[in-house]
Amino acid sequence: MNQGRTIVAMAAPIQPILRALDVLRALNHQPQTTLVALHRSTGLPKPTLHRLLSTLKTAGFVRSDVALGVYSLTAKVRELADGFTASEEVVELGAPILLRATRVSGAPMAIGILERGRIVVRYSSMPYSPIAPEHTTLGHSHDLLHSGMGQAYFAWCSDAEREQLTLHLTSACVDEATAAALRSALALARVETRRRGFGLRLPEGVTGTATLAVPIACADGLLGVLSLTTFGTLMGNGRAQRRYAALLRSTSDEIIQAMGRGGGVPPCETVRHAEHQSSGGG
Repeated sequence: MNQGRTIVAMAAPIQPILRALDVLRALNHQPQTTLVALHRSTGLPKPTLHRLLSTLKTAGFVRSDVALGVYSLTAKVRELADGFTASEEVVELGAPILLRATRVSGAPMAIGILERGRIVVRYSSMPYSPIAPEHTTLGHSHDLLHSGMGQAYFAWCSDAEREQLTLHLTSACVDEATAAALRSALALARVETRRRGFGLRLPEGVTGTATLAVPIACADGLLGVLSLTTFGTLMGNGRAQRRYAALLRSTSDEIIQAMGRGGGVPPCETVRHAEHQSSGGG
Protein backbone atom coordinates (compact mmCIF):
# COMPACT_ATOMS: atom_id res chain seq x y z
CA MET A 1 0.00 0.00 0.00
CA ASN A 2 1.36 3.45 -0.92
CA GLN A 3 1.44 5.73 2.09
CA GLY A 4 0.04 9.24 1.75
CA ARG A 5 -1.68 8.54 -1.54
CA THR A 6 -5.41 9.13 -1.84
CA ILE A 7 -7.31 7.61 -4.71
CA VAL A 8 -10.55 9.35 -5.54
CA ALA A 9 -12.99 7.23 -7.48
CA MET A 10 -15.19 9.01 -9.99
CA ALA A 11 -18.83 8.85 -8.94
CA ALA A 12 -21.18 6.99 -11.23
CA PRO A 13 -23.48 9.25 -13.26
CA ILE A 14 -27.04 9.64 -12.02
CA GLN A 15 -29.07 8.05 -14.80
CA PRO A 16 -32.42 9.83 -14.17
CA ILE A 17 -30.68 13.19 -14.57
CA LEU A 18 -29.04 12.08 -17.82
CA ARG A 19 -32.42 10.88 -19.11
CA ALA A 20 -34.12 14.16 -18.16
CA LEU A 21 -31.43 16.08 -20.05
CA ASP A 22 -31.99 13.84 -23.06
CA VAL A 23 -35.70 14.70 -22.95
CA LEU A 24 -35.01 18.45 -22.69
CA ARG A 25 -32.58 18.19 -25.60
CA ALA A 26 -35.14 16.34 -27.70
CA LEU A 27 -37.88 18.86 -26.86
CA ASN A 28 -35.55 21.67 -27.87
CA HIS A 29 -35.43 20.35 -31.44
CA GLN A 30 -39.15 20.95 -32.13
CA PRO A 31 -41.72 23.50 -30.89
CA GLN A 32 -44.11 20.65 -30.05
CA THR A 33 -43.67 16.88 -29.93
CA THR A 34 -45.56 13.77 -28.89
CA LEU A 35 -44.73 10.97 -26.50
CA VAL A 36 -44.27 8.63 -29.46
CA ALA A 37 -41.85 11.03 -31.14
CA LEU A 38 -39.87 11.42 -27.92
CA HIS A 39 -39.74 7.64 -27.59
CA ARG A 40 -38.26 7.39 -31.08
CA SER A 41 -35.74 10.20 -30.65
CA THR A 42 -34.50 9.28 -27.16
CA GLY A 43 -34.95 5.50 -27.15
CA LEU A 44 -36.41 5.74 -23.65
CA PRO A 45 -39.38 3.55 -22.65
CA LYS A 46 -42.73 5.33 -22.71
CA PRO A 47 -43.41 4.80 -18.97
CA THR A 48 -40.01 6.36 -18.20
CA LEU A 49 -40.75 9.28 -20.52
CA HIS A 50 -44.12 9.81 -18.89
CA ARG A 51 -42.51 10.04 -15.42
CA LEU A 52 -39.78 12.38 -16.64
CA LEU A 53 -42.23 14.64 -18.45
CA SER A 54 -44.48 14.74 -15.37
CA THR A 55 -41.50 15.76 -13.22
CA LEU A 56 -40.38 18.43 -15.71
CA LYS A 57 -43.94 19.77 -15.81
CA THR A 58 -44.01 20.00 -12.03
CA ALA A 59 -40.70 21.90 -12.12
CA GLY A 60 -42.15 24.28 -14.71
CA PHE A 61 -39.85 23.43 -17.61
CA VAL A 62 -42.41 21.57 -19.75
CA ARG A 63 -46.05 22.16 -20.63
CA SER A 64 -48.51 19.77 -22.26
CA ASP A 65 -51.68 20.02 -24.32
CA VAL A 66 -53.82 17.09 -23.23
CA ALA A 67 -56.26 17.48 -26.12
CA LEU A 68 -53.53 17.35 -28.76
CA GLY A 69 -51.22 15.02 -26.84
CA VAL A 70 -48.16 17.20 -27.36
CA TYR A 71 -45.39 18.52 -25.12
CA SER A 72 -43.30 21.68 -25.40
CA LEU A 73 -40.75 23.64 -23.44
CA THR A 74 -41.63 26.69 -21.35
CA ALA A 75 -39.74 29.97 -21.10
CA LYS A 76 -38.32 28.76 -17.79
CA VAL A 77 -35.71 26.66 -19.63
CA ARG A 78 -33.92 29.92 -20.39
CA GLU A 79 -32.96 30.05 -16.73
CA LEU A 80 -30.74 27.03 -17.33
CA ALA A 81 -28.54 29.10 -19.64
CA ASP A 82 -28.57 32.43 -17.79
CA GLY A 83 -25.15 31.77 -16.28
CA PHE A 84 -23.59 30.89 -19.62
CA THR A 85 -22.81 34.30 -21.11
CA ALA A 86 -20.72 35.29 -24.10
CA SER A 87 -17.80 35.72 -21.71
CA GLU A 88 -18.15 32.12 -20.56
CA GLU A 89 -18.25 31.05 -24.20
CA VAL A 90 -15.01 32.93 -24.85
CA VAL A 91 -13.30 30.96 -22.10
CA GLU A 92 -14.76 27.58 -23.09
CA LEU A 93 -13.98 27.87 -26.79
CA GLY A 94 -10.82 29.93 -26.36
CA ALA A 95 -8.99 27.63 -23.93
CA PRO A 96 -8.12 24.86 -26.44
CA ILE A 97 -7.18 27.50 -29.04
CA LEU A 98 -4.78 29.16 -26.60
CA LEU A 99 -3.30 25.81 -25.62
CA ARG A 100 -2.66 24.90 -29.24
CA ALA A 101 -1.17 28.35 -29.99
CA THR A 102 1.15 28.10 -26.98
CA ARG A 103 2.34 24.63 -27.94
CA VAL A 104 3.18 25.92 -31.43
CA SER A 105 4.69 29.30 -30.52
CA GLY A 106 5.82 28.74 -26.94
CA ALA A 107 4.18 32.01 -25.91
CA PRO A 108 2.25 32.05 -22.58
CA MET A 109 -1.22 33.53 -23.08
CA ALA A 110 -4.30 34.20 -20.98
CA ILE A 111 -7.97 35.14 -21.38
CA GLY A 112 -9.29 37.91 -19.16
CA ILE A 113 -12.94 38.73 -18.44
CA LEU A 114 -14.36 41.87 -16.83
CA GLU A 115 -15.69 41.19 -13.34
CA ARG A 116 -16.73 43.97 -10.94
CA GLY A 117 -14.63 46.63 -12.62
CA ARG A 118 -11.46 44.52 -12.87
CA ILE A 119 -10.08 42.03 -15.37
CA VAL A 120 -9.88 38.49 -13.99
CA VAL A 121 -7.78 35.81 -15.71
CA ARG A 122 -10.12 32.91 -16.49
CA TYR A 123 -7.69 30.75 -18.46
CA SER A 124 -3.89 30.66 -18.64
CA SER A 125 -1.63 28.59 -20.89
CA MET A 126 1.45 29.43 -18.82
CA PRO A 127 1.97 25.85 -17.58
CA TYR A 128 2.71 24.84 -21.19
CA SER A 129 5.13 27.67 -22.06
CA PRO A 130 8.94 27.58 -21.80
CA ILE A 131 9.08 31.37 -21.37
CA ALA A 132 6.41 31.71 -18.67
CA PRO A 133 7.65 33.78 -15.71
CA GLU A 134 5.42 31.85 -13.27
CA HIS A 135 3.39 28.66 -13.25
CA THR A 136 0.04 30.32 -13.97
CA THR A 137 -1.85 33.60 -13.72
CA LEU A 138 -5.24 31.89 -13.41
CA GLY A 139 -7.44 33.86 -11.03
CA HIS A 140 -5.25 36.95 -11.02
CA SER A 141 -7.20 40.23 -10.92
CA HIS A 142 -5.99 43.38 -12.71
CA ASP A 143 -7.02 47.04 -12.62
CA LEU A 144 -8.03 48.97 -15.73
CA LEU A 145 -5.31 51.62 -15.62
CA HIS A 146 -1.97 50.00 -14.90
CA SER A 147 -2.34 46.48 -16.32
CA GLY A 148 -2.00 45.56 -19.98
CA MET A 149 -5.25 43.61 -19.84
CA GLY A 150 -7.11 46.48 -18.19
CA GLN A 151 -5.79 49.02 -20.70
CA ALA A 152 -6.91 46.87 -23.64
CA TYR A 153 -10.39 46.44 -22.21
CA PHE A 154 -10.89 50.09 -21.30
CA ALA A 155 -9.59 51.26 -24.69
CA TRP A 156 -11.94 49.12 -26.78
CA CYS A 157 -15.11 48.75 -24.74
CA SER A 158 -18.15 50.75 -25.82
CA ASP A 159 -18.53 54.41 -24.88
CA ALA A 160 -21.46 53.56 -22.61
CA GLU A 161 -19.53 50.84 -20.78
CA ARG A 162 -16.45 53.08 -20.49
CA GLU A 163 -18.57 55.78 -18.89
CA GLN A 164 -20.01 53.31 -16.40
CA LEU A 165 -16.58 51.91 -15.57
CA THR A 166 -15.21 55.42 -15.05
CA LEU A 167 -18.07 56.25 -12.68
CA HIS A 168 -17.49 53.00 -10.80
CA LEU A 169 -13.77 53.67 -10.37
CA THR A 170 -14.05 57.35 -9.46
CA SER A 171 -16.83 56.70 -6.94
CA ALA A 172 -14.22 55.25 -4.60
CA CYS A 173 -12.05 58.40 -4.69
CA VAL A 174 -11.78 60.41 -1.47
CA ASP A 175 -12.40 63.80 -3.14
CA GLU A 176 -13.19 65.39 -6.49
CA ALA A 177 -9.56 66.33 -7.17
CA THR A 178 -8.53 62.68 -6.91
CA ALA A 179 -11.47 61.63 -9.07
CA ALA A 180 -10.56 64.22 -11.72
CA ALA A 181 -6.96 63.02 -11.76
CA LEU A 182 -8.13 59.42 -12.20
CA ARG A 183 -10.48 60.38 -15.05
CA SER A 184 -7.63 62.20 -16.76
CA ALA A 185 -5.26 59.25 -16.33
CA LEU A 186 -7.83 56.81 -17.74
CA ALA A 187 -8.53 59.04 -20.74
CA LEU A 188 -4.81 59.45 -21.48
CA ALA A 189 -4.18 55.70 -21.13
CA ARG A 190 -7.03 55.00 -23.56
CA VAL A 191 -5.58 57.36 -26.18
CA GLU A 192 -2.09 55.89 -25.84
CA THR A 193 -3.38 52.32 -25.95
CA ARG A 194 -5.47 52.96 -29.08
CA ARG A 195 -2.52 54.69 -30.77
CA ARG A 196 -0.16 51.87 -29.86
CA GLY A 197 -2.62 49.18 -30.87
CA PHE A 198 -2.44 47.09 -27.68
CA GLY A 199 -2.37 47.33 -23.91
CA LEU A 200 1.14 47.24 -22.49
CA ARG A 201 2.58 46.88 -19.00
CA LEU A 202 6.36 47.10 -18.94
CA PRO A 203 8.52 45.73 -16.09
CA GLU A 204 9.36 47.94 -13.14
CA GLY A 205 12.85 46.46 -12.79
CA VAL A 206 15.42 44.46 -14.72
CA THR A 207 14.00 41.13 -13.56
CA GLY A 208 10.33 42.10 -13.84
CA THR A 209 7.66 40.77 -16.17
CA ALA A 210 5.79 42.46 -19.00
CA THR A 211 2.29 42.00 -20.39
CA LEU A 212 0.85 42.82 -23.81
CA ALA A 213 -2.90 42.54 -24.43
CA VAL A 214 -5.41 42.91 -27.27
CA PRO A 215 -9.22 42.90 -27.30
CA ILE A 216 -11.33 39.84 -28.09
CA ALA A 217 -13.91 41.78 -30.09
CA CYS A 218 -16.52 41.17 -32.74
CA ALA A 219 -19.43 42.96 -34.34
CA ASP A 220 -21.44 42.43 -31.14
CA GLY A 221 -18.87 44.26 -29.05
CA LEU A 222 -16.03 43.51 -26.64
CA LEU A 223 -16.12 40.02 -25.10
CA GLY A 224 -12.83 39.95 -23.20
CA VAL A 225 -9.10 40.44 -23.62
CA LEU A 226 -6.23 38.21 -24.64
CA SER A 227 -2.80 38.73 -23.11
CA LEU A 228 0.77 37.49 -23.23
CA THR A 229 2.93 37.78 -20.11
CA THR A 230 6.62 36.93 -20.16
CA PHE A 231 9.99 38.16 -18.93
CA GLY A 232 10.45 41.88 -19.51
CA THR A 233 13.73 41.32 -21.33
CA LEU A 234 11.82 39.47 -24.08
CA MET A 235 9.41 42.36 -24.65
CA GLY A 236 11.71 45.33 -24.37
CA ASN A 237 11.65 46.56 -27.95
CA GLY A 238 9.04 47.50 -30.55
CA ARG A 239 9.85 44.60 -32.87
CA ALA A 240 9.18 42.00 -30.19
CA GLN A 241 6.01 43.79 -29.10
CA ARG A 242 4.66 43.89 -32.66
CA ARG A 243 5.45 40.20 -33.13
CA TYR A 244 3.65 39.24 -29.94
CA ALA A 245 0.73 41.55 -30.78
CA ALA A 246 0.33 39.89 -34.19
CA LEU A 247 0.24 36.47 -32.52
CA LEU A 248 -2.40 37.62 -30.04
CA ARG A 249 -4.56 39.18 -32.75
CA SER A 250 -4.51 36.08 -34.92
CA THR A 251 -5.41 33.97 -31.87
CA SER A 252 -8.19 36.40 -30.93
CA ASP A 253 -9.56 36.19 -34.48
CA GLU A 254 -9.55 32.40 -34.24
CA ILE A 255 -11.57 32.53 -31.01
CA ILE A 256 -14.15 34.85 -32.60
CA GLN A 257 -14.43 32.53 -35.61
CA ALA A 258 -14.92 29.53 -33.29
CA MET A 259 -17.75 31.42 -31.58
CA GLY A 260 -19.37 32.16 -34.92
CA ARG A 261 -19.58 35.85 -34.06
CA GLY A 262 -18.30 37.44 -37.26
CA GLY A 263 -20.20 39.86 -39.43
CA GLY A 264 -18.84 43.37 -39.30
CA VAL A 265 -15.55 45.07 -38.61
CA PRO A 266 -14.43 44.33 -35.04
CA PRO A 267 -12.47 46.93 -33.07
CA CYS A 268 -9.23 45.02 -33.58
CA GLU A 269 -9.42 45.80 -37.32
CA THR A 270 -9.32 49.47 -36.39
CA VAL A 271 -6.40 48.66 -34.12
CA ARG A 272 -4.41 47.17 -36.98
CA HIS A 273 -5.05 50.20 -39.17
CA ALA A 274 -4.08 52.60 -36.41
CA GLU A 275 -0.88 50.73 -35.68
CA HIS A 276 0.05 50.65 -39.36
CA GLN A 277 -0.44 54.40 -39.65
CA SER A 278 1.51 55.25 -36.50
CA SER A 279 5.30 55.55 -36.61
CA GLY A 280 5.85 54.21 -33.10
CA GLY A 281 4.07 50.87 -33.49
CA GLY A 282 4.68 49.92 -29.84
